[in-house]
Amino acid sequence: MYDVDLASAISEIKRLKVRVVALQVPEGLKRRAYQYAEDIENKSGAEVVVVAEPCFGACDVPSSLFDLVDAVINVGHSSIPSIKFAKPVIFVSARSNVPLIDQLKKSVDMLTEPVGVLATTPHLMDLEPVIEGLESLGLKIKLGEGDTRISHAGEVLGCNYTSAMSIGNDVNSYILIGSGTFHALGVHLATGKKVVVLDPNLEEPQEIDQIKDRMLRQRHAVIEKAQRARTFGIVIGEKIGQRRLRRARELRKLLRWKKRDAVLIMMDKFDPDKLKSLGFDAYVSTACPRIAIDDVAMYDKPLLTPQELEIVLGVREWGNYVFDQMTDDEF
Repeated sequence: MYDVDLASAISEIKRLKVRVVALQVPEGLKRRAYQYAEDIENKSGAEVVVVAEPCFGACDVPSSLFDLVDAVINVGHSSIPSIKFAKPVIFVSARSNVPLIDQLKKSVDMLTEPVGVLATTPHLMDLEPVIEGLESLGLKIKLGEGDTRISHAGEVLGCNYTSAMSIGNDVNSYILIGSGTFHALGVHLATGKKVVVLDPNLEEPQEIDQIKDRMLRQRHAVIEKAQRARTFGIVIGEKIGQRRLRRARELRKLLRWKKRDAVLIMMDKFDPDKLKSLGFDAYVSTACPRIAIDDVAMYDKPLLTPQELEIVLGVREWGNYVFDQMTDDEF
């Protein structure tokens, strides 16, 4: 489903005279990692070390890699401009090659114009044909610009919806090109507008209302359970693009003001057993916002986002529930 062109990365490795390069590949492409490594070594002369750990985004480049290699190739993500690394990190797109024209035609009756057009990183190349398709069908469209964590107009990350929010007052619905529903839920909760998903893994365009209701019931149950907690561990992500130390300190201050015990915790890769061994009543993640939502079934203690903690402590209303975001003013 995805095309990966390593030519520009190989040229950059040769230009930089890199001797050892780490190769990060997302889970869906891991079985092709040896082919990518062989291609890079044969064409650049650099030694390639494949990183076995999961890679979930442009922020997920462990600083420990820079002690071992001269550069990193990160496949499947686009850069986050505001993140500065100690050594070169070369981002290589994994471009979806699944045609979306049939889904696009079916989506027209589900949309209310003007329509905001968005895409996740692997589907950025689909933005132009989808915009042209919508315009040819008579719809007015808008393309938003994000903050400094966003490298392309119309791009949404699992932690940042500023491209959608920048045109929130100018559109009546959104069409999002991407797999799954997480990003669409985030856009909907951030803007309050209808979101229709064009997912290359499906045959029909999808609205997220039913999925939203199920997710919100699940999060409500976690928040209710956390109401009884007296001790909280506030987890700070060690990855450079997730290290919101200031946010964590603000939450600790809020907890102590509300007469709850709170301790800061550093963690690179979230592990339910590690958290369980610490023995807190509940935890708050200031790292990747998807961890608390996607992995909820893995944790026997409540794992909250910062906004959910605010609901627990009574400083935010449940009716104002939103996904956690990482924006450029938090680092």
